[in-house]
Amino acid sequence: MKKILVALLTLVLVATLVAPTFAADPKNAFENVVMNSNYDEFGYITNENGRDRNGKTISFIPDYGCGNGAMGDAVQFKNIDFGKNGAKEMVLSFSYGGDKTTTVAVKLDALDAEPIATYAITNTGGWEKTKAKEFTTAVKIPGGIHDVFVQFTNEESGSFSYIRFVEADAPVAGTTAATTTTTAPTAPATADMGVIASVAAIATAAAGFVALKKR
Repeated sequence: MKKILVALLTLVLVATLVAPTFAADPKNAFENVVMNSNYDEFGYITNENGRDRNGKTISFIPDYGCGNGAMGDAVQFKNIDFGKNGAKEMVLSFSYGGDKTTTVAVKLDALDAEPIATYAITNTGGWEKTKAKEFTTAVKIPGGIHDVFVQFTNEESGSFSYIRFVEADAPVAGTTAATTTTTAPTAPATADMGVIASVAAIATAAAGFVALKKR
């Protein structure tokens, strides 16, 4: 029994030492933020009314980026770093093969927030991301770290695979400035908690070794 307990404590200690304790770095808003299937980096949010696309819900599809989007669905680009100045323009890479105009709204930090930008896009030549075109619109986004939501606002759908922003020439002021203050420390705070947890686990393992040694 003593040998088994020692082995278990050793496993706890090793797992603690090798486990990652720091959160992923924020993504640079001024470079292409390219979508993938990692839900820690991107959220694929279905609408509240049960709409779907061909019997499927919104998801990441490698050849398309965002696929099967229906009205009300959204993609959450998480943990985007807008630096000190913030952004003055947004670029959206979007592909669409329909006959009508498709529309999307861009929201900051919360899906139920008011749009900071909208797009109205006509046929780009196809649905695949190889048929995508870049569309640019003006925005006012304060500096700091934010989540960006891109939401379908009509039934025409479409696909998008990345976003990018153009840095503002001077610091942008706005109603979301308070969000920046509370959001920016998230990564360091997560890292600190990871360190604390690791130290606690090591201390527990060490105490176990001492107790076993005394027996």
